[in-house]
Amino acid sequence: MTLFPESSEQLGGRAVLLSVKPRFCDQILARSKRVEFRRSWPAGTDIGVMVLYSSSPIQQLVGVAFVDHVEERDDEGLWALACQFGGGLERDELTGYFHGKKKGFGILINEVRVAPVAVDPKDLFRDFRPPQSYQYLSPAEFSLVMGRLFPGEEK
Repeated sequence: MTLFPESSEQLGGRAVLLSVKPRFCDQILARSKRVEFRRSWPAGTDIGVMVLYSSSPIQQLVGVAFVDHVEERDDEGLWALACQFGGGLERDELTGYFHGKKKGFGILINEVRVAPVAVDPKDLFRDFRPPQSYQYLSPAEFSLVMGRLFPGEEK
């Protein structure tokens, strides 16, 4: 996977591989969670699609979420997003997650595609290590992932 964001332009924005706890992945894929929260997010980027990596114990690529937009807000503003769009967590969880941060990020999701069969990323990428938060995907990597998540579909 590339560490060079300038090489990962996708139609509608860059693609990232996003590590998400299984509980939240399930909610995103069920469309009950429409905002993903992050303590940090790359400034000035146009991320259009997030490949969802369901972290331990699942450790599989499970689908993709398309980004509507990203909002940087304080704790109260993030909680308002959670209430309005489905944050998938309780107020105390949100407060604990953002403890020590003046502001955080709410990534609003406008569309989700659930993979028919989860994919082990180690089958796609030699020496795969899940990203701590996110990692850019090059166009070739994104195409490879999409081909495995959604076989038989035109790219």
